[in-house]
Amino acid sequence: MVQERYQYENVVASSDRMQQVMRQVAQIAATDAIVALYGESGTGKELIAKTIHAASQRSQGSFVALNCGAIPDGLLENELFGHVKGAYTGADRAKEGLLRQAEGGTLFLDEIAELAPPLQVKCLRVLQEGEFYPVGAERPIRVDFRLITATNQDLWSAVKEGRFREDLYYRIHVIPIFLPPLRERREDIPLLAHHFLQHFSQKMRRAIQDFAPEAMHYLMLYNWPGNVRELANVIQRAVVLAPHSLITPDLLLLSQETSRGPCHKLGSLKEAQEGAERSYLIRVLTTTRGNVSQAATLAGRYRADFYKLLRKHALDPGAFKDENTTKHRRERHTRHLML
Repeated sequence: MVQERYQYENVVASSDRMQQVMRQVAQIAATDAIVALYGESGTGKELIAKTIHAASQRSQGSFVALNCGAIPDGLLENELFGHVKGAYTGADRAKEGLLRQAEGGTLFLDEIAELAPPLQVKCLRVLQEGEFYPVGAERPIRVDFRLITATNQDLWSAVKEGRFREDLYYRIHVIPIFLPPLRERREDIPLLAHHFLQHFSQKMRRAIQDFAPEAMHYLMLYNWPGNVRELANVIQRAVVLAPHSLITPDLLLLSQETSRGPCHKLGSLKEAQEGAERSYLIRVLTTTRGNVSQAATLAGRYRADFYKLLRKHALDPGAFKDENTTKHRRERHTRHLML
């Protein structure tokens, strides 16, 4: 069930940027306002859409998803609106469209910028009137659903270029949420990497325990043009290929396309070890929600020694506390720790 799998706690993130996104999700979930999700491919737009649905009053209804760029225009109208029996040659039975299936629930239109102009007009009417005509129908059907859209494009630029209707833009751009790319929230990489490692190890029945320090260093430095989806694919392939219980850098290199390499060289072993050390500290602070005493105990260090490590890596334990921490507070404390 969507409402069981996509609760807030299932979104793996500790960065300020994603915590801000989740605060927005918590605020808007209880409403029926239309949400527009913006972000690069692989940033988790559908995951956020499902989380909004699961936390809403419509959670008992269906979550119906459609990628507007994956279906030819001639078939997309039929998918959305359905048809009546005899609507065209070969229509020997009526078909219920996705709009009808989303009754009482949520309709998620991914890649909304790919919607053809004629369908943009029809979708606008659905949002304005709350009704639609199945293909070949003479009478409209009333429908009640919540709409969430997503795109990896600049929708306003599409409006200015004449590719997207301005009136439809204002209809769907009620509550915009911008999902940051993974390279702008690198502190989430260790959390996500270990999450995917555990998930795929269990799924494939592989006894893979952890990442070598050099491997985690590599993950932290890579730019991730495919974002979280690319990271998941890399970890999955590494789990399949790993001959031992540790993920090593060569397994991650095998996962990359030959036309692209890491954004930086691997660097020295010392650099790799320090990168892994910082990643470990982030994981411990995330687990303990910034409680230094608990974190030091988990790390097997005295509290004073643990503080030295935090200063060394410019980490503020306050940034890992509950969600009231702001970016300004985190930056201010980080500067203090660096003194």
